[in-house]
Amino acid sequence: MSSPTAGNDKSRQRVQAVVLDAGDAYGRWVVNWMFPCYLGMIAVGFWAIWWSGFPAGNRSAVRALFCAMNGATLTGFDQSPGLSGLNFFGQFVILIMMIVGTLFSLIAGSLAVTRIVRLPFTDDQVIYAAVGAQCLALLVGTGLLMIGDRTLFQAVFLAAAAFGNCGLSVGNLPNASSIATHAIVLPMTILGGLGLPVLMELIRAIRRRQRLSDHTRTVLVTSAWLYVVGFGLLFLLSVNLHTLKWRWAADTAKADSVVSIESRTGGLPIVPIHGIGQSAQWIVIILMAIGASPAGTGGGLKTTTLAQLIRGTRRLLAGEQVSRSFGFAVAWLGIYAALVLGSAILLSHISRASNPDGALLNAVSGLSNVGFTLTQLPDMRSLLYGYCAIMLVGRVAPVMVLWWMADNTTEADVAIG
Repeated sequence: MSSPTAGNDKSRQRVQAVVLDAGDAYGRWVVNWMFPCYLGMIAVGFWAIWWSGFPAGNRSAVRALFCAMNGATLTGFDQSPGLSGLNFFGQFVILIMMIVGTLFSLIAGSLAVTRIVRLPFTDDQVIYAAVGAQCLALLVGTGLLMIGDRTLFQAVFLAAAAFGNCGLSVGNLPNASSIATHAIVLPMTILGGLGLPVLMELIRAIRRRQRLSDHTRTVLVTSAWLYVVGFGLLFLLSVNLHTLKWRWAADTAKADSVVSIESRTGGLPIVPIHGIGQSAQWIVIILMAIGASPAGTGGGLKTTTLAQLIRGTRRLLAGEQVSRSFGFAVAWLGIYAALVLGSAILLSHISRASNPDGALLNAVSGLSNVGFTLTQLPDMRSLLYGYCAIMLVGRVAPVMVLWWMADNTTEADVAIG
């Protein structure tokens, strides 16, 4: 005969299961609506820019669509005339689209990550944290960036672009030696790229002195190593040891530090990559492909994918059992490689480019939502349509991989996608 206590425990477990299922359904309902709303926002932004965003007599449907997609996907390709060809209303629409695109990436990705690695955050907490992080980044970033001759709108735009890992800007950017670059812009880019769950866990760990999850530790360690290795390789390929001078080496180190961060996947052209050597451009391609971290504002394969591929390979070689996360990492790597190959072929065919390196760089840049190019994108109708498709796939695909993993695994140490 069962005891009353056992009966109460079973009833409590059933109630908790119902509550968890309701919370899970709520988060999925939010994400299911976010995808069509995100696409609808791009359509509305396109119409607003095409109708009222250009100076009188200079409207262009394809450039309006490209500008809308460029901002909403947080890519930031440099296209002539780009933002300079829009009036204030058009630039304001791009700002709103960057903010909404940032919230889409943070919320849709974070709701999946919290399920995959079982983080103790409710869906409401994730949504409120995303909105709060965006507002805080805009307020603090704008206050710190209103220096020199930068206007209020330019400061807000730069703050949104830095936290959103978007390569767009209005007005002049700070240079590679500026304090604003290294003390404000780059830290905001890093914070946006780490992912909202990581930021939430860091705040909780500081307040309650709790242990970080494997996912957060993996993101932090891998991001730090990628910066160090990327910076070191770029510096070695840039510096001339035969004519080494301290001042010149210091300027080179500052520029390489910026490139190492912005190529994953900030994209702000503080240091134009066409000025670096061809061998260093291959390092940039690799960094762009790796990208930022899950549930952040950056794109790419993500740091956890790289970490899981390395861990899983080591375990396989040692004859040990690998986790399901390794399988998702391998699958995502194959999907991303196929998308890069298809994008490079598409761009080469449309532009009739004879330089395969440039087509590959632009394909990786578009799919990882970086926005780095060796030259300005030409105002070519079919080519701009191609880049629009590549940017949209690059923004949506990682979120879909995250939810694919969330639907097919109940126990994982890191999130992939």
